[in-house]
Amino acid sequence: MKMHFALMMATLLLMLSACGASAQEQASYTQIDQGTAKEMMTRSDGHVVVDVRRQDEYDAGHIPGAILIPNESIGCDSPEALPDYNQIILIYCRSGNRSKQAAEKLVAMGYTNIYEFGGIIDWTGDVITTEEENAADAAVLRFSSFSDGGYVYSVEVDDPSIVRVEARYEFEAHAEEIDGASYDYIVSFTGLKMGVTTTTVYGRSPIMDNENSVYTITVDEELHVTLTPVRALSTFYVYRSGDIHYDSYQITMDENGYHVSINEEPEQPLSTEVADALTQVIDTYDMASWDGFSESRRFVLDGESFWLDFTLTDGTRMHARGENVFPEHYFDAMGAMWNILSRIAEEETDMKLYIGETRVVPVTWEKNASVAELKTLLPLTIPMSMYGGFEQVGPIGQSIVRDDEQTITSSGDIVLYSGNQIVIFYGSNAWSYTALGHVNLSQQEMAELLGHGNVNITITDE
Repeated sequence: MKMHFALMMATLLLMLSACGASAQEQASYTQIDQGTAKEMMTRSDGHVVVDVRRQDEYDAGHIPGAILIPNESIGCDSPEALPDYNQIILIYCRSGNRSKQAAEKLVAMGYTNIYEFGGIIDWTGDVITTEEENAADAAVLRFSSFSDGGYVYSVEVDDPSIVRVEARYEFEAHAEEIDGASYDYIVSFTGLKMGVTTTTVYGRSPIMDNENSVYTITVDEELHVTLTPVRALSTFYVYRSGDIHYDSYQITMDENGYHVSINEEPEQPLSTEVADALTQVIDTYDMASWDGFSESRRFVLDGESFWLDFTLTDGTRMHARGENVFPEHYFDAMGAMWNILSRIAEEETDMKLYIGETRVVPVTWEKNASVAELKTLLPLTIPMSMYGGFEQVGPIGQSIVRDDEQTITSSGDIVLYSGNQIVIFYGSNAWSYTALGHVNLSQQEMAELLGHGNVNITITDE
């Protein structure tokens, strides 16, 4: 027994040496407990769970969503199932021995985010057999496109532990070799455990507007999968002219959320709250029924013209334009939209606020002396600290002019406290402050940005 163990360890050391990793050069993996692993599996960060046992062990029962890469199959070359060396990889085996060996080998290859969490014998979460996975009903989505200019699709699931996703392109025989050949993009969802999550299919084309489809995924106790279309704004463009000036707006949705371009200027982030409000107006006035409207009546005094396009994530499309002739409820619908859109145009875009390293958030800045003096100090990077469960506060580094008033703040408010500190709220408080601005994100989005630990903010005029 001892000779067998010694031989195994010698083989492992020889393998690591053969792959070119010395003890001094080799980085290390992170060992975590299973509670931490469970929490990490709930995040939408592109992680993958890897089972390094044998096929028969995996088939008998594994963590839902885990992929199989047997420890014995891991050599000097990176596994095909793990092409991203910076991806978060959570590894387990039966008892914790093979998972540690696999973690060491992957780190030696250059993987940077390896987490080892022991064995399935200690796992208290869900377990599924391969037979159960294969027996589960799959739900299928099918999207049509064409090569060399058509939509190229990708799919994202908020909680991949609930469903397994398989996507493929389907051409007619040999058609993929033909420029402009049509094809179907087919996505299958197989239930892994009971629960509800959301999936988004992104379609991108160099010659057509973005196409985004969103579905709620429901997996029942028998692992049957149901897909329900979600009705939300996907793309939006409106041009309007008349006896007063109107801005034009183009709104797009991508993997990082919504963005808006006003009068073809560079895009800025847009809150889902605004996009949802526009969708509500679309539904209230049945604006989808305007599709195809195109009429013109010339030479009308104090006339108006418009051009409106939008797509929704449930596949609804609308294109309409008119000059002095309008669809039903036009002025009521446009008036409601402009109440929403005009608030975007009022946002100052010459001062940008970053929360964290890269997240630019949409802000409406106050037009007062405090903001004017703050601009003279830019760029500013301020370390913020959580306080009271409703705000983050940080020092400016010097005092600026203040005009404090007793205020009841709300989520998103940016204020000056004591003349030398900036406070950003994701909750509410009552105190004497000078108003600086407001972040135009929902309370849930603000809590997500600020409610999970101290952050740095950067204010810049670039």
